[in-house]
Amino acid sequence: MKLLFESIVFSYSQIFFSNRKWLGIILFAGTMLNPVIGAAGLIGVALSNLFALYLKFDKEKVRSGFYGFNGLLTGAAFAFYFELTPFLVLVGFLFVFISFFLAAALENYLAAAFNLPGLSLPFVFTLYIFLIFSTNFEQIAYLYKEGFAIGFEQYLPDSISLLFRSISVIYLQPGVLPGIIFFIGILFFSRVMAVNIVIGYTLNYLLITYAFSSYSPELMLLSSFNAILTAIALGGSLIIVSRKSFLLVAIASVMVAIFTGFFYKLLMPYFLPVLVLPFNSIVLATLYSLKFRQEQSDLVLLYFPPGSPEENLYYHTNRVSRFEKFKQIFPELPFYGEWFISQGFFGGYTHKDDWSYAWDFIIKNESGKEFEDEGNYKADYYCYDTPVVSALEGDVVRVIDNITDNKIGENNLKYNWGNSVVLNHGHGLYSSMSHLKSGSIKVAEGDHIKRGQVIANCGNSGRSPYPHLHFQFQLTDKLGDKTYKFPFSSYMQKDGEKFILKSFEFPPENVTVANIELHKTLKKALNFRLGDEFEFECNLGEISFREKWEVKVDIMNNLFIESDSNCRAYIYMTDKIFYISSYIGSRSSALYFFYLLAIRVPLGYHEKLEWHDPIPARHATSSFIRYLSEPFLFLGEQIRSEIRLYFEERINSDDDFVIDGELSTRGKMLFSGFSEKGNGKMVISNEGEIKSLEFELGKKYFNCNLIIDEEKSE
Repeated sequence: MKLLFESIVFSYSQIFFSNRKWLGIILFAGTMLNPVIGAAGLIGVALSNLFALYLKFDKEKVRSGFYGFNGLLTGAAFAFYFELTPFLVLVGFLFVFISFFLAAALENYLAAAFNLPGLSLPFVFTLYIFLIFSTNFEQIAYLYKEGFAIGFEQYLPDSISLLFRSISVIYLQPGVLPGIIFFIGILFFSRVMAVNIVIGYTLNYLLITYAFSSYSPELMLLSSFNAILTAIALGGSLIIVSRKSFLLVAIASVMVAIFTGFFYKLLMPYFLPVLVLPFNSIVLATLYSLKFRQEQSDLVLLYFPPGSPEENLYYHTNRVSRFEKFKQIFPELPFYGEWFISQGFFGGYTHKDDWSYAWDFIIKNESGKEFEDEGNYKADYYCYDTPVVSALEGDVVRVIDNITDNKIGENNLKYNWGNSVVLNHGHGLYSSMSHLKSGSIKVAEGDHIKRGQVIANCGNSGRSPYPHLHFQFQLTDKLGDKTYKFPFSSYMQKDGEKFILKSFEFPPENVTVANIELHKTLKKALNFRLGDEFEFECNLGEISFREKWEVKVDIMNNLFIESDSNCRAYIYMTDKIFYISSYIGSRSSALYFFYLLAIRVPLGYHEKLEWHDPIPARHATSSFIRYLSEPFLFLGEQIRSEIRLYFEERINSDDDFVIDGELSTRGKMLFSGFSEKGNGKMVISNEGEIKSLEFELGKKYFNCNLIIDEEKSE
């Protein structure tokens, strides 16, 4: 019964591309202002979803309203256009099933063949089939429904009244009041969507009013509600909000007027209504055409389950900033300890043209010198004869180990690369290490090696006037082939007295870098496995509660932690870094504060290590300023949030691991005067458990402690 209820509610909200249950309830309530149409729509959606469940369609898709909203529109349309006789009711039931089959076929076909949504085309086709079919029966008669009157409707300007009537007609509701209720619900759901509704309607209204000398009220109404739906879809629901999406909404509003006029004249001789054909045609054509661009960085098509336009933008920008360079293989720096990058990308000496994406590594002491004494001998250099290791697991495909090391200041241009090893890491990726010490190579061609395995020692062979390690990624096994730009998965970069954690980035020239040294306690604490359960004793202000977590997996094999309050944190762990990729749910949950403090955690301890991660503004603040800023998101994010995380120093080896977090939220552009701060900490016990969480955010103070299951601990 719960599944059926949710499938019905979400079917109502699906029409506005929403995933909010409360909005579906508001929309349903608005449709019941006209009880006959409302009941017909409810029967249509209930039958569609029951049929889908009976035929064993994907329950999650049924629950989301995927199969239900076309049935809703079909049922409502029968009551809107026709007098409900027993014969029509019986026939209507059959056409609801036809609508379901068309929706199931068309939605899945468009998704599989073109990666496009079916939108409301199944409803349009179903109604056209019925209208043509109905000409065989004289007892089926058209019926016009009057709207529910409101006392102040007569005082509304015609343009405002038309706006709300246009919104009403989206759910086949006549009159103004349903549209007002729908718009208020949308305003609470999404400020961006509300602005798009007004912009799409206004531009369409002005175009028809001033560009055409004469037009019918029916044409204006048809064009208006199609413009509203088109603006909603292209202005943030199916395309990420941006300046260009705003421009696209303006262009589409003009196109709607043209398409509506075209379909109106085309279909009128056949007594077929225009319905939502302009909306479907323009949106599907726009989405499909945008797939053929060479560059997809602007006007980004939605590539994840939709939320509100604001949520879509926050999720996309956060994902890009955190995971744009993320790869599925995880190379590390090819050495132990701290090394200095003497030449990076597009270096001043040899890293040019096709060989631009390479690094030269050396070792410097605390004074910034790379050698002892005068540096006249190879052995004076700190990096000389120091072991270098494989950045990734792979196979040895090329070894050169017969070139004598140079004297300091000399070059061997005949054998430019000197002693070298080329490794094949699979996935089409190779790495090459050059200028190695003569006779130091410890591997042979054909060997399979592990990441971190010693390959050779740093030398001074080839075109190398002083000892250093040259490292590059490439796409073939050819020695000295052109370089390939590929990031290191994780490393620490020195910044003054501290180190900054970097993930999937490219170390720049003139910085000191080091690998993370894995700590088994941190790895144990964050090594969440399917089926793991946790329970916490929590306090949020004066409220005390218990919260349970369970580790689950979704249909796409994405691992996530789910709380008993239905909050979710999606998790991912590489060999050295734990990530929370996204969070869904309440800001009053223990899981929410864990998300803030564990959004990214290195699985190795360093007392001077810190890291910074962006937090979507909707997760960081509930300030009214954030809501005021959202209508301006097409100009860019007006509110930015970031959390700075770092380890507290451990005095003794048996001390707990403490991660401190400082959350900062600041306004930009129009809201540059806004700022908020919060801070908290996560304690990981020396036994490898998340011991406690605490966070102070505005006037909210939260803390929780792990409840240890004595039986399991034994």
